[in-house]
Amino acid sequence: MEVGVISAPDEPHADEIKEFLGHKPGYYKWHIERCVDERLDDLSTLFYVGKVNGHVITNIMTVEHEGIGILGHVFTLPDQRRKGACKGTMVYQMEHFRERNGRALYLGTGYDSHPYHIYNSFGFDSVFPESGFMEYHVNQDFIDEYFAASTASSKPVEWHDWPKLTALSGIVGVDILRSLAWNIYGPSNLEGPFLSFKHILETEDVYDDAKLLISENGAIVGWATVCRDRKWRDNIALLDLFFHPNFTDSVPDLISAVNFPDLKVQCYVDSTSVKKAEVMESVGFSCEGEFKNQFSYGGKDYDILVFGR
Repeated sequence: MEVGVISAPDEPHADEIKEFLGHKPGYYKWHIERCVDERLDDLSTLFYVGKVNGHVITNIMTVEHEGIGILGHVFTLPDQRRKGACKGTMVYQMEHFRERNGRALYLGTGYDSHPYHIYNSFGFDSVFPESGFMEYHVNQDFIDEYFAASTASSKPVEWHDWPKLTALSGIVGVDILRSLAWNIYGPSNLEGPFLSFKHILETEDVYDDAKLLISENGAIVGWATVCRDRKWRDNIALLDLFFHPNFTDSVPDLISAVNFPDLKVQCYVDSTSVKKAEVMESVGFSCEGEFKNQFSYGGKDYDILVFGR
């Protein structure tokens, strides 16, 4: 088997990749079909392929920016499985990632499944106990260094924010409720949710605005999105806000950069999110009510505070 890498966009190999991964659903297929034909901001999409007699039999894709990546679309033709094709390709991919000064990779799979143990053998571990959301850090102190406190500023959403948003959504020990619009609770893999979000941003009139918070060293450390709350016939705007606690002081500037509609805006805060509640009050929101035991996560019930402005 011959192993190599295709760096998208790549017109000579575009049809080959589209055909091999043509079974991928929905927004995953949307990204694949676009990235092989056009550059998506500064996002690097790499297809690591194994070929036999000139034909692709296995693939591993990574999407990366500045050393942070998501690994996905691991697929081998059924008649070529259990012959070492995928493992051989992954050896090549992981070595190439480290050679290019890669810092962190994230992926999603079934916990304690056969693929889970394969990824674990390459250095991936569960982001939190008994989770199929996995992470690989080249250096053990990656999290502390990457999210070290600094000044931060707001920016629009771009394609290359995809893997960095997943690094942010993977942090543990902070807010449980992270996004109602994306249905994100606790540490979560944004491989799929980002694609849905980006597709909506580009094709539908759903979000009034979306801004990200970026640190001095390029880490995405917060998000703020505003869309109409359909439960209330679009008369209320929903603010989803999540940020790394090291950057709490920069969050008011993030919120001030958001273009809010001329409507009442509400933001839901789980009762353990003390810093988020303090930020909401500092930017003119007031707590209008509390829902007791509104949701459960990890065997624990959480109350919700409703902030409005």
